[in-house]
Amino acid sequence: MTEIHLNNSSASSISETNLVVAATGGDMEAFAELVRIYTNAVCAIAYDLLRDYHLAQDIAQETFVKAHRNLTSLRHPEKFGSWLYAIALRQSIDHKRSIARKIQMQEELGQLALREERRYAEDGMIRHEMSLDVKQALEQLDQTSRTILLSYYVSEIKMPEIARMLNLSVAAVESRMRRSRNLLKERHLSDWAAYFRRHEATDKLVGPVMERLVKQAGQFYLPVSNRARSKEWFVRVLGLSLDHNGHVMLPSGHCLFLIEVSEAVLQERSSSKNTGLVFMIDDADHFRQAMEEQGVPTFRETIQGTGQVQILFYDPDGNRYGACSLT
Repeated sequence: MTEIHLNNSSASSISETNLVVAATGGDMEAFAELVRIYTNAVCAIAYDLLRDYHLAQDIAQETFVKAHRNLTSLRHPEKFGSWLYAIALRQSIDHKRSIARKIQMQEELGQLALREERRYAEDGMIRHEMSLDVKQALEQLDQTSRTILLSYYVSEIKMPEIARMLNLSVAAVESRMRRSRNLLKERHLSDWAAYFRRHEATDKLVGPVMERLVKQAGQFYLPVSNRARSKEWFVRVLGLSLDHNGHVMLPSGHCLFLIEVSEAVLQERSSSKNTGLVFMIDDADHFRQAMEEQGVPTFRETIQGTGQVQILFYDPDGNRYGACSLT
């Protein structure tokens, strides 16, 4: 629970290069957009090496955290995709080597058995949904060709973007795609892509990645369904202002980054009883009256152990807040 003393254009509408530049300058909302754009591609790269979808999500999360930590070392923002691909590949290779070492250790046998059981269960689902000839054909492809297929069919990345990500010419990407299609029928490729899309990790990863990064930066974030609407709500209802980049500014001087997520993620969060931000106010009764005049329902709650009265209220996305009197 965080205490805050209280007295526009969407990032997705600007180019990817501008997102990278903004993220390098500390814009968490811009980096969240990059996570959203590349999550499925990074998961696909990790899965290709590890063959464990849950493990691939873990690797993807670590990839984005490491990428954010090293953004200032990226001299050419337009090459973010290929740079991120290299990080994901190295993380996956290192983890695969780590697994190989652990196999030799007796005390890890129980965990490895569970991991293998989960991996084989996942493979069983894949075998159920994809014909055996498709799987055999995939194994015949080199890693670059598989990455191209994963990026194009699963993440729906355009050919020029894949070329830039892999440092290949568009012609080379198209050529590899044609050869791959000769091995895999288009219908089977569509079924294969559909399997992964049903298990896509975008919403599962954006929140945890951004929560880690924002906490490390000493800032705050909230998941929302519509960033523009939420900004308007904070300005109109709570009287907060926006900084020169259009981010909500808290009275403490910290930025409040608003990260767009799906309704499913919001519903899961709103079911929690946790209070995200607590505002310190001068007069509880006056604050409650002002909130309800703006159509925002409030609730009184006595904080256990202190006897202090807290006013609870919610934003349009169900995020919960508290307000406590200074006296």
